[in-house]
Amino acid sequence: MKQSEALEIMLAGASAFLTGAPGAGKTYVLNRFVQAKREQGSTVAVTATTGIAATHVDGQTIHAWSGIGVADSLTDSLIKTIRTRRRKQIKSTDVLVIDEISMMHAWLFDMVDEVCRIIRKDSRPFGGLQVVLSGDFFQLPPVGASRRNTAMTPTPEYVSMRERYAQAGKNPEGFVTESFAWDALDPVICYLDEQHRQDDGQLLRVLTDIRGDMVSQIDKDILITRYQVPLEEGKQAVSLFPQNRQADLVNERQLAQIDGDEHEFFAEARGQANLIERLKRNMLAPEHLVLKKNAVVMAVRNDAEGRYVNGSLGMVIGFLKDARGGWPIVEFANGNVVTMKRADWEMMDGDDVLASVSQVPLRCAWAITIHKSQGMTLDSAIMDLSRTFAPGMGYVALSRVEKLDGLYLNGVHNRMFNVSADAVLLDDALRAGSARAAAQLAEQGADSFSHRSPDHAVLGATGESGAAESTQTLFDALDEFGGTGEPAF
Repeated sequence: MKQSEALEIMLAGASAFLTGAPGAGKTYVLNRFVQAKREQGSTVAVTATTGIAATHVDGQTIHAWSGIGVADSLTDSLIKTIRTRRRKQIKSTDVLVIDEISMMHAWLFDMVDEVCRIIRKDSRPFGGLQVVLSGDFFQLPPVGASRRNTAMTPTPEYVSMRERYAQAGKNPEGFVTESFAWDALDPVICYLDEQHRQDDGQLLRVLTDIRGDMVSQIDKDILITRYQVPLEEGKQAVSLFPQNRQADLVNERQLAQIDGDEHEFFAEARGQANLIERLKRNMLAPEHLVLKKNAVVMAVRNDAEGRYVNGSLGMVIGFLKDARGGWPIVEFANGNVVTMKRADWEMMDGDDVLASVSQVPLRCAWAITIHKSQGMTLDSAIMDLSRTFAPGMGYVALSRVEKLDGLYLNGVHNRMFNVSADAVLLDDALRAGSARAAAQLAEQGADSFSHRSPDHAVLGATGESGAAESTQTLFDALDEFGGTGEPAF
């Protein structure tokens, strides 16, 4: 499906799932949609599944918007609290956008649906809201189990809901396609199949084959050409690592090697202590930012003036005098020179700010984690994929760069090709659904999608599960590349 076709369907009022490979333009279409709906006077709530993802879309987490927070079941007490604190916000919303939907558990999707039905006093899916989902199931999947503290006694509501999943043959810890709400919402599938990021045919071939579970020796040979290739002099590249500590150690070591004075910037916080801690964990900018002249940095917010975006790389070229704030001056790769002042990360309750953290929106960027890179586009990246441990991790890392010559591989392993087995099974059905939607648009026009919202009044409509349970490993583990010999998978 083309970007223009997806946008036309969504603007017609249909609830939709916007998907496609990295670089297909999901974020672009989503931004165009949000802008157009707001210009029409609609109230659009832009949310994401994690704090990191929320910063990419200038939104808030779905947990915060819905009032669910860290809960894993809807109790009478929680519903009462949501009515008090979120009623106005939820009732006034016309369109709910949820980005990075691959990282959302089925049970959470169902909880948001139920909250919307209750608060809006409307039995339709999500209380009659137009719901637009965006994401790619081949990227990082939901993490961990829903019981955050296994020592806690499960609530009766938790036990009852899990019994319903079991009876329906659904996996509450799986993708949102395993949820009851997905069946009830029945979103139009908009699978973008044009490529707007990777314009290098070789890298695109590899990524396409990973998605199709068809990685061949040709694909491996293509990647081998980027194995242990030295970074060209004067070229900047971000190192991607599976774990936080690996990235932190590289940044600390590189900063220490630069001669010159350290300049420190401490986050300033206001509001409830527990909410402040959540903001600090998700804002990407470190609480204690240490910089030097010539430090490689990355912007971690979008600039309202468009001089940089989240993920833009640059170098610190100086600092203002202390009397003028001492702010770092950064020359970004696009040539823009910007004095970087504090930005605010806020947790809102309607129009009320419950907590906020202010910090210079930068981090040292010799290295970041693969998880933090999801949603970013990097000109060049150095990565060691020999220790990837989650399905989709290698795929996310490889798809951050636009061209093959922007890829520098220091380590590989066959598990870097692992993606969710459920994603592979879902892909054909999603493509077919998108093709049907495109045909309907061509034959019947956008009006045929107007106000599409099946009236499933009872939460928990049964039907075939959207994804099949599978523990199949896509590839047998092989030894890591050797240091000096001919590399081989």
